[in-house]
Amino acid sequence: MSNRRDPHHDRKLRPLYDALDNLNNKQAVQRADKLLKKEKDFHCAKVLKALAFVRMLRQKEAMAILNDVKTTPNLDENTLQAMAILNDVKTTPNLDENTLQAMSVCYKELLAPEEIPDIYERALKDSPNNEDYMTQLFMAYVRLRDYKRQQQMATKLHKLTANAAYTYWNAMSLLLMGHENLELGKVMCFPLALKIVEKSKDKTETVGEEVFRLYLKILEAMAMYDVALEELENTSNTVIDDRERLQLQIHFYRILGNTEKLNVLYKKAISIEPESFANYKGYFDTSFELLDLSVEEQVHQEVHVNYASPDKTVNDMTAFLIKSSSEDNKYRAPELAKCELVLRLKEKGVVVCSFASTTLLLLQYVQRFGHKMCCYADVTIILDRLQPEEKQELMEIMETYRTTVKESNGNRSMQRLATIHQILKHIGRYDNLEKEQLNLAQQEIWNFHQITLEDDLGCQFIETFTLIYAWLKCMSGLKSDLVDALRCLSAKLEKYPEAAQCRLLATKLYDHLGAVGPAVELYMGLDTKSLQLDSCAHLMYPGLLPLGGYSRADKHVRQMEAFYRTSEREVIEYVVKSYYSGKFHKITELFELHRSFVFSVSRAIANADKMWLVLLLGTPNTWKATESLIATIKEDLPTLKARNLRDNRDFLCNDICDGKAAIYKQQQHDISGQHDAIYVSLRYFMLASLVGLAEANSSSVDKDGDREDESWLEALSQSYEEHVLHKIQDLEKVEELPLYLMMSESMRTWKYYVSFIQTIATFGRKLLQNITQNSNDEFDMSHIAKEFSDMLETCRKHVLTSDGELDGSNLAHISTLAQVLNYMVYTCCCAVGARATKKKRSTVESAVALVKSMYTHTLELLETCSGLAVEYKLSSLTLNKDDSIDSRIGSSIQFSLTEIKSVIVKLQVLINSVGQRVPQKA
Repeated sequence: MSNRRDPHHDRKLRPLYDALDNLNNKQAVQRADKLLKKEKDFHCAKVLKALAFVRMLRQKEAMAILNDVKTTPNLDENTLQAMAILNDVKTTPNLDENTLQAMSVCYKELLAPEEIPDIYERALKDSPNNEDYMTQLFMAYVRLRDYKRQQQMATKLHKLTANAAYTYWNAMSLLLMGHENLELGKVMCFPLALKIVEKSKDKTETVGEEVFRLYLKILEAMAMYDVALEELENTSNTVIDDRERLQLQIHFYRILGNTEKLNVLYKKAISIEPESFANYKGYFDTSFELLDLSVEEQVHQEVHVNYASPDKTVNDMTAFLIKSSSEDNKYRAPELAKCELVLRLKEKGVVVCSFASTTLLLLQYVQRFGHKMCCYADVTIILDRLQPEEKQELMEIMETYRTTVKESNGNRSMQRLATIHQILKHIGRYDNLEKEQLNLAQQEIWNFHQITLEDDLGCQFIETFTLIYAWLKCMSGLKSDLVDALRCLSAKLEKYPEAAQCRLLATKLYDHLGAVGPAVELYMGLDTKSLQLDSCAHLMYPGLLPLGGYSRADKHVRQMEAFYRTSEREVIEYVVKSYYSGKFHKITELFELHRSFVFSVSRAIANADKMWLVLLLGTPNTWKATESLIATIKEDLPTLKARNLRDNRDFLCNDICDGKAAIYKQQQHDISGQHDAIYVSLRYFMLASLVGLAEANSSSVDKDGDREDESWLEALSQSYEEHVLHKIQDLEKVEELPLYLMMSESMRTWKYYVSFIQTIATFGRKLLQNITQNSNDEFDMSHIAKEFSDMLETCRKHVLTSDGELDGSNLAHISTLAQVLNYMVYTCCCAVGARATKKKRSTVESAVALVKSMYTHTLELLETCSGLAVEYKLSSLTLNKDDSIDSRIGSSIQFSLTEIKSVIVKLQVLINSVGQRVPQKA
């Protein structure tokens, strides 16, 4: 069969392609069946039908079709491309172009890009000079990041066609290869890439922008910064614009450490981009480095402004700021730069009279730009560095200015008032107030909140007053005040659902009160897109599993898994498009983005919980079923091994208007990272111990009844030492951060139970050893019962208040207790295995009795909590007929307890199955 496309087939396949493009997979299957009914050997239709099955999660049917197709000789190109994702088709000869393309799509859908090169390598054996096949093979290597082979293919393409584009593919491949192996890069890859690009440049009169960027990247890799700067100065404006040229020059001079030249370039950048505060910061950094004269000498120097020379004195900097800013200046950066200069000089002990004090400059800034929503965010970089006496002075100034603004009307005045209150809260105006003063402040903010709810004022977009009122209510930490804060937030969201900050805060408060249901509903209402699904995942997901939302957590982790899989594939496809379009400067950035997805800490947590939920939601009633369940976990277990996880989370996405947050920001990031690293390691150890026990029970037994291979014990102990033991003590050092910092819930309660988890894992190993050995030694389990009793009491203290009421904010404790019990039952099940020797009958009976006792006591506590949850729900309905907040909290807690109870109750079946394996008396 010819390898070329068949126009007749293309026409027949068009409706099928349209159905797949429109994501109508069911219709695609129907249309494929219609084609196959007329022509049973229409292989491309078969493979496209398999692709539809893949997207419908019917992999077995898809694989059956592909296994049938791959044994068929002379397949067309569409068929082969569809198969490329699903099966290894190394043995299939003479694939046409349509089949190859369809196979490639299928392999991409299955995230099996390693299968794609085989089919194109085979196709090239039949058509060694086919440029299309060679480019497709090059892109297949790109998807695998096989830089060496893609460089070799680019060389062949250039020799075959003499196309300059393939020259740059070659150079880019060498650059990537060199970054992967720096020693090889310095010796061979970078010089060869440079030689290739320079040779190509000499042959062409004009150099394109992307080629020039690639040339600069190679020069930077070879540390030839002077050459790069020379090229930037000599390159015409048609290749690269002035703004980008300036930033590249700044980049290279910063690497060289040429402060004087950097200072001049920053001045030039400010003249081109006066709205960029980052340029001002760079200017100040370099100017203060050059500030080597004494204060007295600086004051008496003549003031001058020269854009061609660096500024080395205070007078130079002052004159430059005066020159760059004026009364009619519409840009914010020059005015903010004055505050920055005065603040830096004060930190150095230099007094400057040219500008007002920092507090007066901030007042002037608010007067000019306070009507803009970004004003508060601008001044926070200054507010965080003020001294206590400056904050007190600013507080007094802002209070005076606030009374003036209150007399004005209109949207601008309302936004200016919002900015003032944000600043006041940030610098501690509402901290440590007496109860009466706090009530007055809350009432004032409440009045403004009510105004923003009125339609006729047009200031609905202002969330500030609602947020500040809610935060002021949260300061007490009392449940009643938290519920009041939720009422305020709910009123805003009911009228304006797009209020994202109110939605984030309400989500956190519901989560804190144990109401995971309303929290999920609010979070799902956020318009999160693309990267935000990764950077904002910590706002909701880590609270689902601890709070008993097992079914919701299971759904969410699968959505997260699908997101990361899709994102990986899409990023690689963007890399492929970048090669085709010649956008080489994007390739390294895209690969960096790809790595951030692969090693994301949020992804690691989701993977860990996905496997854990298999145990929680599974219902095995026999040893065979348990083995099968453990086997599904074993496949994914390597993904949890210790890696250099990347923390892509954005802890600054919530607007809290609190100066103390500046102190906690880095601490929060570090502590949360510690929490999650330990959490993933703990999950890995718990799952690995179960897999190890199950594998040990599946191994062969010698004639004396002992296991032939017990190396797993040593490996498991080593894993425990490596991933958990040395980190357990770190948990005790971790202090919980304030509520408003939206701390991750993943390890909030687990630290109370880590010691018992360690005991359970040790118990499982010792129980297996005792059962499988021929000694008559009794296995003492009294310490397990004692530790569990202590853990149960810890849980009871947290979940039940001194008045005997249910504390929903500590619902995570009983959920964690249920998960630990689940782990204990599975450990016992895996240790006992399919059978045990008769002489160990008493040991097994003791283990089953211990687990049953733990089960009974946990169920009793859960029944108590469930009864209290029902009482709370009924009382909220009786006392607050018009208030849905208490009712929603009560209903959510009751639902969570029901889910926890279902997990515990299904353990009864597993416990009974273990008891049935006890050898009968002779």
